[in-house]
Amino acid sequence: MNIKHTIVLTGASGFIGKYFIQNYVDDNIIFAIARRSRNETGIPFHDNLHWIQCDISNYESVKSVGEYIRTISEVDYIIHLAAYYDYSYEDNIAYDRINVQGTKNVLELAKMLNIKRFIFASSLAACNFPKNNEYITEETSPDATFHYARSKKLGEMLCKEYSHEISCTVVRFAAVFSDWCEYAPLNMFLNTWLAKKIESKFLAGKGESAVTYIHIRDLLSFLGKILEKDSILPNYGVLIASPDIPVTHKEIFEISNRYFYGHTVRPYFLPKFLALPGLYLKKILNMFRPTNYEVFERPWMVKYIDKKMNVNAKKSREILKWEPTPRLNLKRRLIFLLENLKNHPDEWNIRNAESLKRIANRINLIIYEKMVECKDIVINIILEHIIDTTESSIFDKFKEYSRNDNYCNLSALYHLLLATIRSTDRSLFLDYIDKIIIRRFAEGYEPKSLIAMLKIFQDELLIKLNSYTELKNYQQDLYDNISFPLQLAQDEIEDLYDNLVLKIPEELYIRNANLPDCPELQKAIKQLSALYQVSPEDFAKH
Repeated sequence: MNIKHTIVLTGASGFIGKYFIQNYVDDNIIFAIARRSRNETGIPFHDNLHWIQCDISNYESVKSVGEYIRTISEVDYIIHLAAYYDYSYEDNIAYDRINVQGTKNVLELAKMLNIKRFIFASSLAACNFPKNNEYITEETSPDATFHYARSKKLGEMLCKEYSHEISCTVVRFAAVFSDWCEYAPLNMFLNTWLAKKIESKFLAGKGESAVTYIHIRDLLSFLGKILEKDSILPNYGVLIASPDIPVTHKEIFEISNRYFYGHTVRPYFLPKFLALPGLYLKKILNMFRPTNYEVFERPWMVKYIDKKMNVNAKKSREILKWEPTPRLNLKRRLIFLLENLKNHPDEWNIRNAESLKRIANRINLIIYEKMVECKDIVINIILEHIIDTTESSIFDKFKEYSRNDNYCNLSALYHLLLATIRSTDRSLFLDYIDKIIIRRFAEGYEPKSLIAMLKIFQDELLIKLNSYTELKNYQQDLYDNISFPLQLAQDEIEDLYDNLVLKIPEELYIRNANLPDCPELQKAIKQLSALYQVSPEDFAKH
């Protein structure tokens, strides 16, 4: 296989990230960084894909990722897609933590990896709507004032600052859609205008509200052109991934109704001054419907009624020798979207529900990070209970081994729990618990001593985690991530010990009591807990 590039991709579990992997993984090595596990995201294993779970707002985690990547490969490019956004228009600490600090951390990662170019996903939404007969161009300042726009502006400024050390390209995306929609505002428009409800025939203002749309396939080809033209691009520059002509609400309404129902539907235009009262009326009506969906529209959207996002991206097209594909223009592509909506409504709803998810904090990752922080403290406290105490004989078997050997075993268990928390894959925990228990059985440990150790392990870990302010209100999450898997492990010990004699390979009976395999086991599980990027089959080879 002829590999073209090695790419680090952030935001790998998002809409664009998943399509990027699907399109590019056969010909490129991709280190995919995401907060969700591959298991949650549903992305299949591939020899060229390394899946890395990491919260980019945590610099130490990002630094560890860089150290890991450097042991495997040199990196050509970073494509930074990860960002937080929601439609509430309210401020959220995640805008600064993820979009600004996270971007700075990934730029530091770029320096560490000495890459050729850093590609930053910005948005045309970061720019104010242009006045009549004016356009957004590559030189337009991103001066929109809402929180997401400000965070993207700060991200662009960071790229310009770092471009003295690494080449940076800012790409301002149009509204990105697929044949399944997967763009929340467009999905809302179609669901509203094609439903037989009171509000289905109303358009705000004159129906002239308009933004530019780019099909995911065109966006992927645009990003591919940046990689292809890297050598001619400046150290810093802004490119626009967008057609020039925006599509109005009126155009979407007319095309979708004509195709969906087979005839033209005439809209009613709601004057702008009535839009806000109309929005509140819609919310009230929605409360009395059998299925009470949250109203998507927000009061802040009223100010953008009848505004058009005219674009002139001629410069970007000339630099990259790229043009949007005419057949992928939204007005032509709508028939494909509507076919999917009509014929595959379940898959449509699943894909578009996913596109609306905006998770600022993943509690499992917070627990993971705090566990990494307190690992040595917790393990040493556990060691005090099992090898330093003289109060009980239940731990006599542990005392036959050195403190270092016991630390090694506990550390392997600790990292196995970390891997389970990070990946949310409890089958991983039980699979490796089986392997560990078989070792302990062969070495003469009794089930009651192992169960007592797990109980102390659980109690001391929870005491420490409960001391963190960030976890005070997450008792159920601590139970789900800590107590539940450890209780499963205790049950598994009792079940396995009933027939372990039949399961143990003969060579384990004569294994040296100094546990020569422990460091290798710990190393393998530690890698799993930190990265979880290989298949169970591949990991078994370790």
